[in-house]
Amino acid sequence: MAHSIPVGDMVVEGLVNGRSGLRPGYVIIKDGVVESVGRGSCPEEPDRRGIVLADTVNGHTHCADFGLRIPLGLSLEELVAPPDGLKHRYLREAGPDVLARSMSDFAAVSADAGSSTFVDFREGGAEGCRLLRAVAPGAVILGRPLSPEFDPEEVEDILSVADGIGISSVSDMDHAYIEAVADMVRERRKVFAIHASERVREDIDLVLSLDPAFVVHMCEATDSDLLKCAEAEVPVVVCPTSNAYFGKEPPIARAQEMGVDLAIGTDNGMLCRPDMVEEAAAFVRVAESQGGDPEGVWKALTCLSGNLLYPDGSITEHSGQGRLTVLLTDAADAGSALRDDALMVRPQLKRGCEK
Repeated sequence: MAHSIPVGDMVVEGLVNGRSGLRPGYVIIKDGVVESVGRGSCPEEPDRRGIVLADTVNGHTHCADFGLRIPLGLSLEELVAPPDGLKHRYLREAGPDVLARSMSDFAAVSADAGSSTFVDFREGGAEGCRLLRAVAPGAVILGRPLSPEFDPEEVEDILSVADGIGISSVSDMDHAYIEAVADMVRERRKVFAIHASERVREDIDLVLSLDPAFVVHMCEATDSDLLKCAEAEVPVVVCPTSNAYFGKEPPIARAQEMGVDLAIGTDNGMLCRPDMVEEAAAFVRVAESQGGDPEGVWKALTCLSGNLLYPDGSITEHSGQGRLTVLLTDAADAGSALRDDALMVRPQLKRGCEK
């Protein structure tokens, strides 16, 4: 991946990657702080050329396990399968102070790496969602019920603080239960999302019948499964680094061929840092190895911004927290911009900088 260098004053002209994709634009940095980000011609003489990564939303995270250090050699099921995978035992046994610190640390690292917004599948019911909301107000929180049976009061409590519900998978839970949860989420006009075909192939018709906003992984999906996602306009969030830990690969090239909208996430905090430049570089490596289009990474970096967070294309203000990522390169191709010897700067965001 590209590596960061110190930044003071710098004017960079080139391309800005936002909700509408790569467009000509610029960023003006003064004393290491972003003064402005804009489209079109730069109002000042540029010092460098580059690619500005704006709206870089981390599409799938589990931030509460950021403090967990895992032994080598565990299978996917041993590590993350509910209810007794190592991760879930850790989340049950760790106290709220420990979990809050893990989530806060995760949010800080994510913002410092250029992604102040991340979409978290938050375990622990309503209280787990409240913990995350308290330490990371800007997170998109998709809670998960604790009750083994559908409890509308519990789901209502979760939705009072969360942005929606994020479910494990159709293999882990009774379908009638998941369907009842999904129906309630849609009635409240919130986000419903689900893991799909990560460990084994799952019934995509069953998954899509839940009308998810997006699905995660799809490592074991067939071409037909991917085509159905494309036809249903359901994006797939791929997590190449965490998948590689278990010897799996997201089907990036096949998904591109089938017309699927792809997004990118870093998945479990215990497996890798929430750095979307690192994850984008992994996306490029997998795409190239599969004969896919590595340039799809630019759209994937902002897919959920356009499909989920800001579907009307509205311009929003930065929160004033975190950093922006600027890849310093004359090349617009992903392979060059994200290669190991490429340079980048991560200036501090200033409140009110427009994209």
